[in-house]
Amino acid sequence: ALARSRLRHIATVLHSLSFKMVKVIIGKQEDPWCEIDLTEEDVEDWKKGVEIVEAKLREVVQLPPITLENCHERDDGDLQWDEITFEEEVNGKYWHATIMALHRIREDFVKKQRKMKHLDWYMTMKTSSDKRNAKYYV
Repeated sequence: ALARSRLRHIATVLHSLSFKMVKVIIGKQEDPWCEIDLTEEDVEDWKKGVEIVEAKLREVVQLPPITLENCHERDDGDLQWDEITFEEEVNGKYWHATIMALHRIREDFVKKQRKMKHLDWYMTMKTSSDKRNAKYYV
């Protein structure tokens, strides 16, 4: 029984090794946003593939910080990936998963930008509007 479980484990490892890695570069070759490795197994399922690629991208991509001080410096959604380059020819599942994952990351970035702009507006309104004399309000 132990030998059988070891054989199954070895077979599983060999099966996972049989999927070759494809490097994906997001951004310009000379100054990329990030690089990840994908396998056929990662993108096998259309829906799960997007989630897997998104998780891999989020681990390595460095997005510009959004703070109250700089939230008005950028337009909403001005994140430009420039290029998507695969080190070899790949099928549509790789493209689909990568493009949809980048789209989700951009949408989250836009949400954060808008929340920060709204918070800035609220803080500005709050500091400029409440000018009552505190001693009359207990």
